[in-house]
Amino acid sequence: MKKIAMLSAVMFCVSAAKASELRNLSLNEIKASKLELPLPSAPENGAVKCGHVTGDITKLHLLAQTAKSLLFTSADTAALFKEFTDMWKPILEKFGLKPTTTEYTGHFGTLNYESSNGLVVRDFFAERLHYDALSVTAMETLKHELLEPLERAGMTPVASFNIKNEIFRPTFNIYYLTKPDANPSHEIKLRHLMRGDDIDFDILQNAGITLVKKDTSFSLVYIGKEVGFVSKVGVSEEAVNKKVSDYKKYLTENKLEFIGSRTFKLDETFIVGSSTLTHGANIYFYQ
Repeated sequence: MKKIAMLSAVMFCVSAAKASELRNLSLNEIKASKLELPLPSAPENGAVKCGHVTGDITKLHLLAQTAKSLLFTSADTAALFKEFTDMWKPILEKFGLKPTTTEYTGHFGTLNYESSNGLVVRDFFAERLHYDALSVTAMETLKHELLEPLERAGMTPVASFNIKNEIFRPTFNIYYLTKPDANPSHEIKLRHLMRGDDIDFDILQNAGITLVKKDTSFSLVYIGKEVGFVSKVGVSEEAVNKKVSDYKKYLTENKLEFIGSRTFKLDETFIVGSSTLTHGANIYFYQ
């Protein structure tokens, strides 16, 4: 059903890594939590499936976030940051990445690395997906549904950790390799698109986007560049099509790539001032 939520002026998909996608753990959230966190379950050398490292993370300063050619975290002390680097350096080396410099300032630490083949590590956080968090089987099934398409796409999984901390419901994240881009929105990544109404899956699939999992009718995990979208409404089909045409011109002027659109009749009409809105359109584009 085409709900009024679909008709908001602009709705953007954010990177799973930062939400869009998928919701990343922000440094402010970590600092604001002020929790006494238990020691982590260290990744076991033998706990490897399909080559990637597995294990549990219970201590949030070990939960790496990714950007450029570095990993970063928030740690209250230099000693805790050393725990982070001691854990992640061997993981990077296992996948042909060379750890280089580190920096720790004001509870914020970075671990830089180099790659002989130009690849970088990116991450996907699964918490916003729809799954039974109390079922180990459901979580493992979901994990494999996300890992296998990465393998097929040549985006080697590096690690997948179960995150066991009271800040989150039971969840997990995935780290993998991909090619960097000067514009992070153009990187080919595992991403999460979630909007207030049904997604036009066929438009995205016909555009060559890899649909990994149709999480719900309004939630999609995919591999590709960051997808954005807007919804338009009007007093007639012709009026809405004119708005679609105008928005395509706007995308061109701002060097954004149009993916596709769909015009439809609203299930219910809406009166705004002196106008009766009868039709809507969904417009998809690359950020």
